[in-house]
Amino acid sequence: MSNFSDFISSGGGGTLYTIPITKSATWTPPFDGTAVIHCIGAGGGGASGDNTQAQISGGGAGGYSRKVVTLATGTNWTMVVGSGGTGGLGDGNGSAGGNTTATDGSSSLVANGGGAGLTNSSAAVAGGTASGGDINNTGGGGGAGASQNMCGGGAVGVLGTGETGGNAIIGNSSAANSKYGGHSDVQSPQFENTNGELRGGGRGGRFHSNRNAPYAGGTTSNGGFLAGGGAAGSFNSERATSGGDGGIGGGGGTSGMTAASNSGYIIGGAGGNGLIIVMYTAIG
Repeated sequence: MSNFSDFISSGGGGTLYTIPITKSATWTPPFDGTAVIHCIGAGGGGASGDNTQAQISGGGAGGYSRKVVTLATGTNWTMVVGSGGTGGLGDGNGSAGGNTTATDGSSSLVANGGGAGLTNSSAAVAGGTASGGDINNTGGGGGAGASQNMCGGGAVGVLGTGETGGNAIIGNSSAANSKYGGHSDVQSPQFENTNGELRGGGRGGRFHSNRNAPYAGGTTSNGGFLAGGGAAGSFNSERATSGGDGGIGGGGGTSGMTAASNSGYIIGGAGGNGLIIVMYTAIG
């Protein structure tokens, strides 16, 4: 499961302050001023299963809510940060991501966690919804499809609805890129507090196989910041394979096996933890 420190520094640009909140807590603003609060729900875990027959879906991404607020040092905020869902083991479903909320009694932002990846089901896996902000975006759904599919996890959407995880039939090398996790819709080499905007999202994880890993020229199956994990495939029942983990808020990718016995150890990718970011835009 991805850590926030992998993607962002704790400081903001210029004289502004960026404060990441990675664990649930009661938080008191250190300064009076105006800020943008960003809430990201946790991603759901990807499923795992015998993909000679099973329909295996990736985890959905968490929702995203942001709001411009006035902060006062005498006001306490209740911050709840959702935990990423676990991946399915052997031939099982993942678990849903937890909800992320921020409230001070007058403002209440909610970014719900993404749905759990499912095995033996063609049902779409939904991303988390959001409410209470000036902007509320639904996370990208986990990839899902027909029999023998392997799917990536969904991505968090900052500019709009998040990207859905890709899917493709196992063994179809020409479609390997379709097994990527969803990509973030904001990508930048750095995090800079510019008018409270959230930047720096990453790419979705690539498809990974234990036969020639990484597959399709990739370097990792884990998703970047706000992005979904890629799918993984076990082409030998004695080898272990794990789906790619989602980045912060991203859904986990699936893990599938070509052998019908499921005798190997396979596990779906974990969903990324949720996050709250407070970006001051003015102090005093």
